[in-house]
Amino acid sequence: MSNSGHHSISRRSVVRSGSLLLGALVSESIGTTRVSAQSGSRSGSESESESEAESEPQPDFQARLYGNDFYPAARFRVVSSSLEYKPAVSVQEGETFLGDLYWSDYDTRLIRYENTQERVLFFPPFEADLDQETTYRTDRIQSTDELADGIVRIGFHRDSSSTA
Repeated sequence: MSNSGHHSISRRSVVRSGSLLLGALVSESIGTTRVSAQSGSRSGSESESESEAESEPQPDFQARLYGNDFYPAARFRVVSSSLEYKPAVSVQEGETFLGDLYWSDYDTRLIRYENTQERVLFFPPFEADLDQETTYRTDRIQSTDELADGIVRIGFHRDSSSTA
């Protein structure tokens, strides 16, 4: 049964969105590699203004989080092991592979903000080796993700004042 009144998204647009998402992930990975290579081979003639503009530390990691649960420059700790949960992704019937693709590289954990003691869901990539004894600090929202309602991509890093 078709529910055309409920979803105005065609199958083609969903598949195109999935292709664009995959392309964006690959491009982001390549771009990150290029930035890392460039930052490692800077010449000594870099101007002072460029140095000052780049003095803000880049995040060590990126993760996904519900936008309502994000606080900039907030200290937090990971307080759970991996959880068996992934947020729903809005796709048409038969296109669940897009949801699987969207979350395939991400884990689900609980974090606790140190200033509010609030516990929220946190979706770091599996490759991020997170320690429950380490304090981390959020950076800023990197982008909003369109396939999962309310999810944003953020940067975060180990807190320099943390004693592991």
